[in-house]
Amino acid sequence: MISKIETLPNEILLHIFSCLTWDNMLTSLWSLNARFNSLICLTLSINDNRLNNGLVIAHGLSYNKCCSKLFPLILNSSSLSSSIQRIHFDGTNSISSDLCYQLLFNNKNILYFSHLKSLILTQCGSIEPVIQSLVYLIKYQLDELTLTFD
Repeated sequence: MISKIETLPNEILLHIFSCLTWDNMLTSLWSLNARFNSLICLTLSINDNRLNNGLVIAHGLSYNKCCSKLFPLILNSSSLSSSIQRIHFDGTNSISSDLCYQLLFNNKNILYFSHLKSLILTQCGSIEPVIQSLVYLIKYQLDELTLTFD
């Protein structure tokens, strides 16, 4: 049985998806059907700083939700991880952002994002776990790198 939302054209669904945060989009809509998965990947593949899109890990995002649900979902889906072109860690007043940052860089999980073009790190603690991954990312992938540390 087809629900009413599934009958909407892709353009309208993309507009709806763009109004959702990435974490809500993944937890609510991922794996409902192949079409939605494809549109979610398309939404996450947009690399535009003005829209502040991609993965934005900031104050208010639960560490538990990130580590137990979101990151495993992303890292276990090659179509999802390869579609992400922009990641922004905003550690300003956010312990969970800093912990997520450590998780991705300490285990070099950041390298799963094969089409990553923009990486923004704002007040995310130590740069030491980042250095080895950054060498590769700068050489082969990134078009934009923004680092802001205290």
